[in-house]
Amino acid sequence: MSIRGRALVMGDNVNTDVLHPSQFFSLDSDRVRAGFLQAAAGYESLGRSNLSDCIVVAGENFGCGSSRETGARAFLLAGVRAIVARSLAHIFSRNVRNLGLVAVECPDLYSLPDQGSEVEINLEEYKLIVSATGQSLSINRLDPYWEAIMKSGGLMRFLQYSE
Repeated sequence: MSIRGRALVMGDNVNTDVLHPSQFFSLDSDRVRAGFLQAAAGYESLGRSNLSDCIVVAGENFGCGSSRETGARAFLLAGVRAIVARSLAHIFSRNVRNLGLVAVECPDLYSLPDQGSEVEINLEEYKLIVSATGQSLSINRLDPYWEAIMKSGGLMRFLQYSE
């Protein structure tokens, strides 16, 4: 499995309250979607755009902060294809993976690509490939349990297939 897209580059210690502010928490998907990146200075208009060709590429501790599931759901509603970061906050990584979004760690990702660069996450070879620079970096292998959840499209689908 390989996922390609434009890099939506974010830095270190990006908090979920910045990614999806609390005033947009709702059971209504349109309201949740409307809040994506609306507290991330400089990303507001990008957050309102179609992100179906984007892969979030970030630094350390991406998704730190609150453990609310709506913060993770906003990524799916925005169309984000995957997330790769030097490191992911634990609860956030569980939330997005449970929802079926590919989220992986690339510890050697010290130099973030330019915004909009073409990137590829190759899950067969566990590599992150940055086309513009020719970088090919190792991605941490997921536990077989998380691989199965990811291949199923999320925890609920995994549980349906496991019955």
